[in-house]
Amino acid sequence: MAETAEHEMGMEELCCSNEAYTAVETLSLLADVPLASLCGKHTNYSCVCDTCCCLDEGSVDSNMQPVDLQLHFFLNKADNIQRSLSEKVSGREEYASTVKSFLFICQPYFLHLESTARSPWDENNLLSESMRSQMFDFSQILCNKLENLVLTCASKDLLPLDETEPDSITHFYIGQCGLGSMTVTIFRYCQPTPYLAEVNTGLYKRMRWNVDHPGAMEADDTEYYFLCCEDVDVLPDGDNPTFSQSASVRMWSIGQWLQVSPETEDINDWTLCRVPQGTYLKRVILGREEPSCCIATDCLLQLLMLDQK
Repeated sequence: MAETAEHEMGMEELCCSNEAYTAVETLSLLADVPLASLCGKHTNYSCVCDTCCCLDEGSVDSNMQPVDLQLHFFLNKADNIQRSLSEKVSGREEYASTVKSFLFICQPYFLHLESTARSPWDENNLLSESMRSQMFDFSQILCNKLENLVLTCASKDLLPLDETEPDSITHFYIGQCGLGSMTVTIFRYCQPTPYLAEVNTGLYKRMRWNVDHPGAMEADDTEYYFLCCEDVDVLPDGDNPTFSQSASVRMWSIGQWLQVSPETEDINDWTLCRVPQGTYLKRVILGREEPSCCIATDCLLQLLMLDQK
C-alpha cells in the first residue's frame, strides 16, 4: 500500500465511514448528554484555545442549533481534558489513551459536518448557503480545539509528536465527502510536520486527503494528496520594498504523494521496508497565506474535478 513514511494509513483512521455512522445516529447518540450553553452566555464553558473563534449565539441559524449544541459539548469535553492536565489527575498513559479516544469519538461529528455541507443540492436538501458555511465554521472551531489539546499534551511530554514514535499523535480525522464516484477522507496535522519522517525535504505537511476511487481494493486505487508548506528564498527586488534584501518566505501548496520505495506493492517488500519513501508532485501553489481546512479541501476537490475532464 502506498503510504507516507510513518505507516499512517491504518484501518483505525478509516473506521468512520457512512456505513459505520449515519448523521441521525451521530446526533441521537449525544442528544441526551448535558450540553454547555453558547460561549459567553452565562455558562461555565470557556475557550482555552486562543484560535477557537466561537460563533455568536445570534449568528447561528435556528435550524443549526442542534448541531451547534453538539459542537459545544465537544468543546466542553476538550476543556475538561485540558483542565485536568493542570490538576495532574492521571498519568501519561491515561492521558494518551483519553486523548486518542476523544479524537475517535469526534470522528462521526466531523463526518456529519463535512458530508452534509458538501452534499449536492436537490429538492430534498434544504441546506442554505449560510447553513453550509456555519457547518464549515463548526468543523474549523472543533479542529482548532483538538489541535490545541494535542499540542498542550505534547508540551507537557504526555504525547509524542514525532512520527517515528509508534504511539505518536501527529494528525487526526476531520471528515469525509464524496466527489462523483470518489471518496475523499480528510486529516489534519497538529502542526507542520516533515513530509518524510527521516529525510529533510524542506516540506512540511499540514493536511492529508485519501482519495479512494470506485472499487478501491488495490493500493493503486487510492491516491494521497497533501497540503504542504516550504520556506522559499526570495531574491532582492528593487521595485518591491518588501523584498529589498534576500528573504525567506513560507509558501503553501497542494501536492500528490508519489511512492518511490518500495517500488512494488508486494507485501514482502513492505515488510522489509521500515520507512516508505515518496516524492511530492506539486499540483497547486496557494501562496503565502495558510488556507483554512475548508478552503484547502475546496482547492483539492477542484483539482480532482479538473483531472476528471
